[in-house]
Amino acid sequence: MSVARSSRHLRAPFADRFNGAAGKRLLWLCAIVMLASGAAELPALARMSKHGTGVLGFEFAATTDRMREILIRWGSAGHTAAQQHVFIDVGFILGYGLLLIGLCGRLSERLRDQGRPRAATLAALLAWGALAAAVANALQKVVLWLELHGHIAQPLPTLAAMCGALTFILGISAALFAVTGGIAVRRMPCEATPEGQTR
Repeated sequence: MSVARSSRHLRAPFADRFNGAAGKRLLWLCAIVMLASGAAELPALARMSKHGTGVLGFEFAATTDRMREILIRWGSAGHTAAQQHVFIDVGFILGYGLLLIGLCGRLSERLRDQGRPRAATLAALLAWGALAAAVANALQKVVLWLELHGHIAQPLPTLAAMCGALTFILGISAALFAVTGGIAVRRMPCEATPEGQTR
């Protein structure tokens, strides 16, 4: 991972991996993995809801009593569906995590090339935030897997809920900036680099 282009410039994680045409192909691959994994887990999510509690209720149970209630209401069918969801969701996390990192990273490089270092730094920070979101989401899945196997005592339910909240905040922030920033940067006139400075 490259953190800085120079001592002054924060760069996104894996920035060099997402450069150029090869980087664009990697973004498409990440999007395909995300969409395919998301589609693959839809039946499991539907069975979870059908047998008592949907995925958000499961991930944000937060207390031992609530988690115990969910597991009892699910029965074996809902329990199996939840295990399938946790397993398949790893692919979804990998896909969206790398996609957001790549989008924010490419946006950061483009903003810096257009002479907007502050906006470029913000985009790079959000790329690191997307990495943190994916890591937190992966940790949440480990915790949920343990809960599905009977380990429902605190702090695991609270930890799962906290990881979910962190994932949501950081992931949504990165996604919104990637979309709005990507649209805006296409409409921005390039600013000339001040004389004596290099990008």
